[in-house]
Formats: sequence, structure tokens, C-alpha cells
Amino acid sequence: MKPSHIAATREVASWIPPIARIGYAAKGVVYLLVGAIAIKSGMASGSPEGSTGALASLVDENGGQLMLMGIAIGLSAHVIWRAVQALLDPEHQGGGAKRIAGRVFAAVSGLIYGSLAWTAWQLSQSGVSGSGAGHEVWVGRLLEKPLGTWLVMLAGLGVAIYGAFLIYKGWQNDVGNRMTDAGPRLRMIGRIGIAARGFVLLPIGWFVFNAGRHYRAEQAADTEEVLKMLGNGWLLGVVGFGLLAYGIYQLANAMYRRIERPA
Repeated sequence: MKPSHIAATREVASWIPPIARIGYAAKGVVYLLVGAIAIKSGMASGSPEGSTGALASLVDENGGQLMLMGIAIGLSAHVIWRAVQALLDPEHQGGGAKRIAGRVFAAVSGLIYGSLAWTAWQLSQSGVSGSGAGHEVWVGRLLEKPLGTWLVMLAGLGVAIYGAFLIYKGWQNDVGNRMTDAGPRLRMIGRIGIAARGFVLLPIGWFVFNAGRHYRAEQAADTEEVLKMLGNGWLLGVVGFGLLAYGIYQLANAMYRRIERPA
């Protein structure tokens, strides 16, 4: 490779760390909102919200539209970072099957947060997302594809396995390893947050699996529906606290995560 090409590659790569940090920060804000609403619902009245509902709660707030625009831009940055992870694997996620699984997860995560970024942008412009029950829409579309039932079942199984993995990761204290400054307190926050996220993903995966097995998209569930199943009470409050911790952990990723630039 010519020196000029090497310099150009490095110049482009230098944008990757700040983009990744902006993305983690936006993701953290979303989960702070989801967790705070769940805690409020558990302690008093009201209904918990998933990511879309939490963003919609900002519409009527002072400066809400600007916040939503900022979140939309930040989540778009997260999509770019996920694409880099999927295509270039800058953090060298092990080898073999683990590396492939990491790239696949990054790609799927990018699609999910891309949809959420678009929702945030729509809310910032008109106050309406226009997306409806998004999880049912994509499950329904996937069911219509060849081998759609098996694809949905496989997706649900993958989400459930990932949820179980997050719970295990939180239990084993396997967090903060990629951070430059992860003390015991931050690690504990990360453990609580990651385990709570896994606790929510596990039933989501099960419901998506059943949607594929029964060929009924309406049986799929998202974060909002899982939180509502917990009812208004201490359990919802505890899970909400965990999701709040997950948001804090993502903000810590934005500040302290070691982000390598692909060569």
C-alpha cells in the first residue's frame, strides 16, 4: 500500500473512537430513560416503557425535540460503530466461532439501533414515530420469507441465549475489561446493569421463538411488554434500577472504553 493510501486510512480511522463514544453515550441516555420510567412505575403508578416509549416521553418536555435530535444523531453514530465492529472486528473478539458470533451480534445490534435512531428522528420532527409495534412488524415480515418460521425461531433462540449469557457475565464479574478506569464500584454497576438487561432479553427471546413456532407475529414481545408483565411493584422497580445501572455503564463505556482503530 502506498504511503498516501496508508495516511488516508489512518485519517479515516481516527474518526472511529469519537463516533463510538458518542454512540455509547446515546445508548446510555436511552436506558437511563427506560430505567427511570420503570422505577417510577414500580414505586407509584403509570406504565413502564420500552425504548420507543421512553423516547416519546421527551416530546412534550422543554427542549425535548433538541434532545431527540441529539439522541438520533448519537444512535446513528452507534450504528456506524456496530458496522465497523461487524466488518473489521477492531477489538479482536477472540477467534473461531466466538469471533463470528461477535460480528453477527454487532450487525444485528446495528440494525436495531438504526431503527431506534430513525424513530428518535421522527419524534423530533413530528412528535409521532409512525412505527407502530415495530417488533411485530419485523417478525411478521420475516415469517413471510422462505423458511421464515425457522428464521424467527432461530432469532428468538439467539436473543434468549444472549440474555442468558449477559446474566452469566454479570454473575461472573466479567465486565469492564475493556475500560481504562474500571474500579470496583463501576464494575458492580456494570454487573447489575448487564444482568438486568439479560433478565429482560431472556423472555423476549422466548416470546419471539414462540412467535415463529406458532407462526403468529403478535406473540412476539419487546422490552415494554416484558416490563409490563412484571406488574407495578417492587420487582419492576428492581429491574428498572438495573436498567438504569445499564445506562450508567454505557455512559462509562463512552468515557473509559479502550477503542482500537482498525489498521
